[in-house]
Amino acid sequence: MNDCHDLTPNAGARAPARASRARGGLALAAAAWLAACSAVPNAAPKYREPPKGVAAAKVRVVNLRPYAYYADIAVFDSPSCFTKANLGMTGGNSRDAERIGMLDDKPVSPATLERYVRAEEALVIGPRAVFPTVTSAEVMHVLQPDTQNEVRARTAGVCKVPAFVPKAGEQYEIEIDLTPARCTVTPYHLVGTDGAVRREPVEVHESRISTYEFDMKCFK
Repeated sequence: MNDCHDLTPNAGARAPARASRARGGLALAAAAWLAACSAVPNAAPKYREPPKGVAAAKVRVVNLRPYAYYADIAVFDSPSCFTKANLGMTGGNSRDAERIGMLDDKPVSPATLERYVRAEEALVIGPRAVFPTVTSAEVMHVLQPDTQNEVRARTAGVCKVPAFVPKAGEQYEIEIDLTPARCTVTPYHLVGTDGAVRREPVEVHESRISTYEFDMKCFK
């Protein structure tokens, strides 16, 4: 469940022209967000959790800087390089109400995603699009060179999405860390001990999936 809200009352009317200008060379995340609900292709189906009786694990996806970046999260098929299913948006004003009773030692952000996933098979989960949040002032001045430069300077780097194999009955947290010119996707195994939660490293493998802004690409 992801919510997309216009940042100004008449943003919808101005979105097509601004998005067009952005695609024409500006490539501004600010302009793109004005049409964010339609800017990211939605060809892949909505994610469906494994049916009862199928070995499963719990996964939480955390955007470490939700105030600064949006990340549209998906499950990928690495060998054939396509988006299998869309989980939802995290960051900014996005909200996801699904909670599945996962371990944590602090309150979970409303933008956090929690889902059951199939266990004992490779899982590639991460952003299929990332872009900075923008202020109302930046939206109003989106065509000003200074605003364009400021937003462009906040653009995150390439997200290379790793693969890992979740174990049945276990819990995992995938941290998405976005900063200017940088992106990391790191899965952890959650272990509860005496009321505390430890985040242990997970064995990961390189996948073919990488994302930069609105472009999911494959690499060898």
